[in-house]
Amino acid sequence: MRRTWVLAAIAAAGLTFSGCATDATDSGTTGGDAPVSPTPTSPPALPGEPVLTMGATTFGEVMVEDGGMTVYVYDMDEVGSGASSCDDTCLQSWIPVTSVIENPAVEGLQDVVIDTIPAADGTHQLTVNGRPVYRYMDDTVPGDALGQAVGDVWWTLDSAGNPITTTDGE
Repeated sequence: MRRTWVLAAIAAAGLTFSGCATDATDSGTTGGDAPVSPTPTSPPALPGEPVLTMGATTFGEVMVEDGGMTVYVYDMDEVGSGASSCDDTCLQSWIPVTSVIENPAVEGLQDVVIDTIPAADGTHQLTVNGRPVYRYMDDTVPGDALGQAVGDVWWTLDSAGNPITTTDGE
């Protein structure tokens, strides 16, 4: 009888702690109320500099931020809501792309509506066609596009700001 209780306690502890873990397929949902560190953001672009443009990546020609890092949209964000639904643990993997100004410049994009929403750090998170944009923490150098299709909810963008929902890179 005692052995059954010990095994049950070990199993319960394992289930409790596994709910708080994240992995490379983090889809943006959180596993509990564990405290998280402050939300990182990308360094904001300076006024007058283009914050978004097109660039070559391992996935093909997609939208990138001013440092050449690939930007992504999240399927769980409601278009035009003025808010990001990526929070807590999600924001540890998916870094908001920010600007120090509310009306940032873009270059080489076709009929894209660029706007901003308030970011957690007091800057302005960029939106493309009403959707907040993010960088992926595992993209470490310009041209990486490792976040494409993560969890089947994260997508790169074409020059018109539309999500590219394929996984073969054009």
